Amino acid sequence: MNRQDVFAGAQIVTQHPILVEEAEVRSQYYAYLKKLIKSTKMDRRKFSKAQLSFYQNALCGENAYVEQYEDWRAIRRYCYLLPFDVAAVLAYSKKLGTFTATTLINQIRCDFDLPYEAAGLLHSEFLAALGDEQAWDDIFHEKKLSRHKAYFRLVRNNLAFIQERPYSILITATMSAGKSTLINALVGQNISLMQNMAATSKIHTIISKSFDDGVTTEYDSEISLDATKDELLTDNESNRTSKITVSTYFNGLLCGQRITLYDSPGVNSSENPEHTEITNKMIRSKKYKLLVYVLNATQLGTTDEEQHLDLVAKAVGRRNILFVMNKIDHLISEDESLSDVIMRQVDFLKQKGFKAPIICPVSARAAYLAKKGKKEQLSRLERRELESYSDKFAQSGLPEYYENEMGCPPISGTGDETDDLYRDCGFAYFENIIIQYKKER
Repeated sequence: MNRQDVFAGAQIVTQHPILVEEAEVRSQYYAYLKKLIKSTKMDRRKFSKAQLSFYQNALCGENAYVEQYEDWRAIRRYCYLLPFDVAAVLAYSKKLGTFTATTLINQIRCDFDLPYEAAGLLHSEFLAALGDEQAWDDIFHEKKLSRHKAYFRLVRNNLAFIQERPYSILITATMSAGKSTLINALVGQNISLMQNMAATSKIHTIISKSFDDGVTTEYDSEISLDATKDELLTDNESNRTSKITVSTYFNGLLCGQRITLYDSPGVNSSENPEHTEITNKMIRSKKYKLLVYVLNATQLGTTDEEQHLDLVAKAVGRRNILFVMNKIDHLISEDESLSDVIMRQVDFLKQKGFKAPIICPVSARAAYLAKKGKKEQLSRLERRELESYSDKFAQSGLPEYYENEMGCPPISGTGDETDDLYRDCGFAYFENIIIQYKKER
């Protein structure tokens, strides 16, 4: 498992069966879990420390004092959940091998006065927590665990998602194309700073989670498993590397898809030429399956654009590439058909060396507002903006373009304003195309 893969896992503790119990029971469970983790001598690792802190907040509250216990009877009925929590805290490390697992099993049996045959079941659970499918079958056939079956399915699906090979997408653009807005629209929340300037010199790796656990994780020198908005939008000065990792649940059609996005710096900053170097190096590395090139529909064919397209044409090779014509709402008019505008750009891209360029016209801002409006209350200004987009795109003909010109499957309207805008602004079709590429990899 790649070190970053663990961040694809959602926080299973947010769905933990013990959350229905009183605070005292939850506190005792956390204290016992902490005791087990400490006995592995892996409790000082950066990820393990962050996970234990997250567990404490989830089970006991951020400022709760955790007592020292000697009698664990109050949590005995939850003791068979411990192997999965231990594995999660230790990042599913293979170092949780036979010797360590046996030590933990003996500890659990002793502390909870479990019968001898319990050792076999606990051993199966540790194996399952590390991905053994036969062990999972044994667990689901064990009657004494039947009341936790729904939770075990969630744990199993979460682990399978982590172990799935991600589909990697590199997103590149010149400044002001709306790349950050597009990323926020793909994710469905504001995790990338939206501004017309070179905001960062880092490669942001954005990893999708298996289910919506309500938190966003960031690794930027330090690990924050429940990152604040300020943490997400501000680079940590202590991070001397060129990388930041973020993981969160992707809303929209990409939900449940194992995807890794690479967000590269804008390439035409005269004040920050190192941004161009970082991005060009990433493009040449070819460590991605799909390149998404964001075009600014209001500034097509600039000198900076031509230079970047030249590099991309030489470097991408046989990898798939999608051109996203962002801010397409600025080109919607009664004077010229959208197809004619797009075909002119297709001809331009062919001249730059792209044999059969695929262009996806979208408004990332409209899609972002549509997704945000499904999850939370929009501000009055955002509400007006969404309504303006809805009126404009209702007559745009973008769905017909995707279905008739590009052969995309139809996406039916629901009558819900935000759902229909998500489709009408082209973004739902764009995400469907990504899913199709992922299936064909």
